[in-house]
Amino acid sequence: MKGSATKVDAHVGQRVRGRRKEMGLSQEKLAKSLGVSFQQVQKYEIGINRVSAGRLWDIADSLEVDIGYFFEGIAKGLGRSRKINVKAKPRAKVKTKAKAKTKAKAKTKTVRKAPARRKTRRTR
Repeated sequence: MKGSATKVDAHVGQRVRGRRKEMGLSQEKLAKSLGVSFQQVQKYEIGINRVSAGRLWDIADSLEVDIGYFFEGIAKGLGRSRKINVKAKPRAKVKTKAKAKTKAKAKTKTVRKAPARRKTRRTR
């Protein structure tokens, strides 16, 4: 079952879609903020593809929720009696890796070393 999506992936995808629509974002806009295609976002939302932990973190950041938001109601949805104690709440925006890299590149300038001057002989 390695690499195949599960009911948990489908639940997470539904939560991603719900929050995205709640915020008024298109799949294209979310995809652009994540650096993936809108088709990939679509596959996450449908539950065809699994979302890695790192990608889920980026999605949570883009949708301005805690990562636990995507797992709310999962025990109920999967018919489990055990409750998962996860509370979701909107959070402050955090710089994403892509934004940090862009800013770092802007601050870093490549400095070329000036070519060495030739020494000329002086005749006396």
